[in-house]
Amino acid sequence: MTSVRNTQKQRTSLKRAAVVLCRMAASLKLAVVLIVVLAGVLAWATFLEAAKGREFAQWYVYGGQWFIALLALLGINILAATLIRFPWRSSQVGFVTTHAGLLVLLLGSIQTFVSGIEGQLAFVEGEAAERILMAGRSQLKVATQRPGGWQTTEFSFFPGPVDWPGGKLLDFGDVDGVRVRVLKFYRHARQEQAWVADETRRGQPAIQLAIFDSGRQPAGEVWVAANPFGGRPVSQSPNFDLQQAPLASMLDDFLKPVDIVEGKGLLSVHHNNRVYPVFVEENLNKKVPIGDSGISVEIGAYYANAVSEGGGRFTSAGAAPKNPMLQLQIHLGDGKEPISEIAFAKNPLVSYELMRGQACPVKFWYHHPHVPVPSGAEFLQTPDGKLYCRVGIDGERRLHGEVREGDRIQLAEGSEALVVRHLPHARQEVRFYAMEPAAGESEGPEAAALVELAAKEKTQQVWLKRGDQQHGLRKIETPPGPLLVSFGYEQIPLGFSLKLLDFKRGMNPGEMGVASFASHVQLVDTAQGINRNEVISMNSPLVHGKYTFYQSSYRDLPDGREVSVLSVAYDPGRFLKYLGSLMICVGIFLMICMKSLRRERGQASPPRS
Repeated sequence: MTSVRNTQKQRTSLKRAAVVLCRMAASLKLAVVLIVVLAGVLAWATFLEAAKGREFAQWYVYGGQWFIALLALLGINILAATLIRFPWRSSQVGFVTTHAGLLVLLLGSIQTFVSGIEGQLAFVEGEAAERILMAGRSQLKVATQRPGGWQTTEFSFFPGPVDWPGGKLLDFGDVDGVRVRVLKFYRHARQEQAWVADETRRGQPAIQLAIFDSGRQPAGEVWVAANPFGGRPVSQSPNFDLQQAPLASMLDDFLKPVDIVEGKGLLSVHHNNRVYPVFVEENLNKKVPIGDSGISVEIGAYYANAVSEGGGRFTSAGAAPKNPMLQLQIHLGDGKEPISEIAFAKNPLVSYELMRGQACPVKFWYHHPHVPVPSGAEFLQTPDGKLYCRVGIDGERRLHGEVREGDRIQLAEGSEALVVRHLPHARQEVRFYAMEPAAGESEGPEAAALVELAAKEKTQQVWLKRGDQQHGLRKIETPPGPLLVSFGYEQIPLGFSLKLLDFKRGMNPGEMGVASFASHVQLVDTAQGINRNEVISMNSPLVHGKYTFYQSSYRDLPDGREVSVLSVAYDPGRFLKYLGSLMICVGIFLMICMKSLRRERGQASPPRS
């Protein structure tokens, strides 16, 4: 009997304690304090966003755990204020609905802050995109070479909108025998670079040039290095390019290019330092034997203006030969699967070899009649380490032949380039320093990070610039084998693809500025069987799946193409926020109605005697 009474007393005490805590949490004074604090925080966030940008407000306010805790505390106050009035009378239905709406609205806001996505998608006409770029998130990719190819590991992180203070680092730990750490991060960085001799003799060649104007006065210096991943490392003006030939027979392609006037061009196939010319138009979709080697080359497709669709797929953005490319299949005659390769007329030495991790026994140089001659100097290093040069002036090539350190090269308009230094094998030393954007600039240069990689007791540090074609990707030699490390923005898959068919700009009267712009896209969602065209404009977003696409801006590329930029958003709390707002409006309406009803009843009641 005594134990039953004790149990009842404990339950009674717990109920009283719960009631006391609930009344404390439901305090009107606490509600006023929380609302005032929240208003001050939102005002500070608005000022921070206006002064420093949205990223600052997201990082320091909306994305902070303390801000989520503040919203949760306000929700507890609202819930407690509702519960202490239980059981509710019919006259309190408006009060309960309003407070329930506030709770739903807060829950939706918290869900948005925790799980919401804000990204960006940028593409040119003819290009398809299947991923969105997360502007606030950075990502390191480390690729290690394996027998079956390259294996890539991704490390995503939130660096924040400020430079990291001294001593701060991010340790990703050990993955596949490689330890990755980020030692420094600068949100805006200026770079200083130089090239030094690579003792391992595995590095790409580099040359240092001194530029002189028409009056033979010094106009600056520039380093030019070969880029195995494509693209042309270019100085300001004039332009310079350096490539490394894997075979000595390719020197003739450089010094004695084939003179083709019309058609789809000629493919020079190199095997064992012998050249086999293959005319593209006559040999499309045919297997062309390469001497008596048993190897044959099949030209599977020709793209006049090749653009990547991702996943190794290409298409042609029109019939004009702006970027001619061939897709090839190399049949080795051993019964195995053929090797896939590509050949670009503008970048003839770019191939799949490095990324595939498998050597191809034949090399290619694609000549096309409509590829313009670049203005400036082009250099080629042969396998014996010698350097050769040709110069483009007024759309014509002038052969300079072999060059050495100390040689002068005549350029356009009387200017000259002096070969100061030639490194047959070089590695780049790049350092970055923190800087602030100049006054009046909304954006500064891209971010840079100092990354440390350790493999089998050998530690190396490398500077990487985020999203940069030249400094965003580095190849590092380690005892287990080469590593490819890159620094960019995190990208997440959409689950479907958008292809930009056409980009339109509407001009103001008198051609005084852009009034509007819109993207005509093709939406392909194989999972849902959707393939249709849509228009995304400034006032007409596209909604598909959980994402909403807004036409935010555009930019012009140096080659004249236009890049359409879409903002992409996913708001998981949108429904709850809309529902909560509706419930608040209904609750306030009901409270007004109930108050009016009580007033009418009071006026209709007879006075007491």
